[in-house]
Amino acid sequence: MKRIAVIEDDGDIAFTVRLNLEREGYDVALFDRGHDGLIAVQGGGYDFVVLDLNLPDLDGFTICRELRRDSRTQEIPILMLTARGSERDRVTGLELGADDYLTKPFSVRELVARVAAIARRTRAAAAEPTVYDDGELKIDEKSYRVFRHGTEVKLAKKELELLWLLVRNKSSVISRERILSEVWHMSDEVETRTIDAHIRNLRKKLGSERITTVVGFGYRYDPPQ
Repeated sequence: MKRIAVIEDDGDIAFTVRLNLEREGYDVALFDRGHDGLIAVQGGGYDFVVLDLNLPDLDGFTICRELRRDSRTQEIPILMLTARGSERDRVTGLELGADDYLTKPFSVRELVARVAAIARRTRAAAAEPTVYDDGELKIDEKSYRVFRHGTEVKLAKKELELLWLLVRNKSSVISRERILSEVWHMSDEVETRTIDAHIRNLRKKLGSERITTVVGFGYRYDPPQ
């Protein structure tokens, strides 16, 4: 992971981010308008996106949504960088598919560390098996396709990531804290209601008999016997 697109309209922040990422060996391109950054990333050649929310044309939420809808860019890691630090904004960004969320003012060292951590997670995920099939449920994590009894089920990105975590650890209880850490990459307890919403969505789409709630701890995927 070497080439990073920084979509940020504050020139001083953009310069500082580029300078520090280049010191770590990354090739960084700056875009001060959202549309220009979106077109560039969709054009290919970028491995990572640092994305501001408040841009003069397209907002960061729209850009994130478009990148996740595009098969060419749906797997590129996105770190949102913004002054909008409300819980609602954080949850919205993460549910749209952002991999992490850093609020301004921020420590440049923390930003560099988060980029490196996301890169490590991405490499580790790429090394894991990408297909799960228990005869009832089939997941092709690489192509973002899920099938139940042979019929394709459409899942949002975070729904798929949550389901993938559960099936990779089938029959084991996964704590809410671990789900927050590995799927949403955060630890604030007030955010956990977003887990409940995603679990409800998965049960509606896949049937309720396979995902078990373990009261006071977390959730478990029970494969067919």
